[in-house]
Amino acid sequence: MTAMIEARPSDDERPAPPLRRGTRLTTVALVAGIASLPMLMPAGLPPGPGNTGLPDLALVGLTATTLLWAGTRRLPVRWPFLIPTLLTIIAGGIAAVVNDAGALTLVKDLFVLLWAVCVANLGRDPALLKVALRAFVRIGTCYALVMIVGFVLGIEALSGKQIDGERAMFTFGDANYASNWFICVFFIARATRFPETPRKRWAVCGILLAAELLTGSNGGLLALVIAILLGYLFRLFREGKAHHAIAVGAFAVFVGGAGVAVVTQVDVQPLLDQASQASPILRDSIGRTTGESTNSRSTVLATTLQMIDDQTHPWGIGPGQTEKQMLVRQETYVREAHNDYVAAVLERGFLGGVALIVLVFVLLLKCVRIARRDALTGEYARLVPRPELFGALVAVFLVSGLFYETLHYRHGWAVFGMIAALDLFGRDGAR
Repeated sequence: MTAMIEARPSDDERPAPPLRRGTRLTTVALVAGIASLPMLMPAGLPPGPGNTGLPDLALVGLTATTLLWAGTRRLPVRWPFLIPTLLTIIAGGIAAVVNDAGALTLVKDLFVLLWAVCVANLGRDPALLKVALRAFVRIGTCYALVMIVGFVLGIEALSGKQIDGERAMFTFGDANYASNWFICVFFIARATRFPETPRKRWAVCGILLAAELLTGSNGGLLALVIAILLGYLFRLFREGKAHHAIAVGAFAVFVGGAGVAVVTQVDVQPLLDQASQASPILRDSIGRTTGESTNSRSTVLATTLQMIDDQTHPWGIGPGQTEKQMLVRQETYVREAHNDYVAAVLERGFLGGVALIVLVFVLLLKCVRIARRDALTGEYARLVPRPELFGALVAVFLVSGLFYETLHYRHGWAVFGMIAALDLFGRDGAR
């Protein structure tokens, strides 16, 4: 009798129930939430109080639906990334108390975590994870087409073109934010091999890359190139071709190093000027690699590093207080930190840096576990034939974090939720 009781599977070990009619509301809430993610400044409308937007309203509905879905099935709610998020909130809370500023940002930390929690828990059902993955690809491609058409026809309400330039922002209100979104959708399409037909899939990828280029984000383009290379190397390792991966990696490092050496030793400004004259979008993208854009970023980096050095305590200046403190210091160039790593330490102190390290470690650990050969089983393996590309996608955020703050992007945490779903429920024996 005792042996029989001990052998009875727990709630976590029981297979997830199939998608039924009762989950239609959940499906609608999930798709609506994903569709809302870019709607931060639709038609140029300003964000709400505290930089809130339509995605936050959709998240409230999605969270309630997720809890109802889990409760009716008597399933425990998993909280992936809870420890690094709690560390971030604790670090931010201490900084907010010490400086009496920045408390509202702590609510945003919890909100972005809820995106990962909702997607991860709904991913317990492979049918719902399939809905999320394909919704990302379909909706993302549709938005890319809308932005491209708006850009070509000169309809700024659709393209979100900058007032003082040619960079397209769609409804994000920030070209770098838009670039990161399209790159995420690109890698999800490749990881899932959706659409199934290669010709359609390459067409989708082409549309997404065209949209990314229209954003004119140099940091996004660099992250994309590095992530594509890493995705290929991860694939070689996964297939047991480590020697090929090492050779390709060494060649890539040699070519990259040679390119950096040439750029630093040769005056490329005339070439950039010619490219800028050829097209306005080139002027606002690669044309910014030298001159004012580079100088302004260097100024911001130097200023923020000096602000860290000037701190009299290890708790930071307060969450989201970089721009305000630059105004107080009467700096010549006032902006946000434009660097996730510097911002974490500057605004949340030593504990903020530790929290960021823990978050990156947890993310990479999950990516490694799902990317191992035959790690995913059953329907999850069929949904994501190339899980190693999620590791490459995380690299996009890590590289982009050197140029702008990406680790608070709402769609990024939804992607992290997909990674958590595969790790928690898709691996053999994970249940």
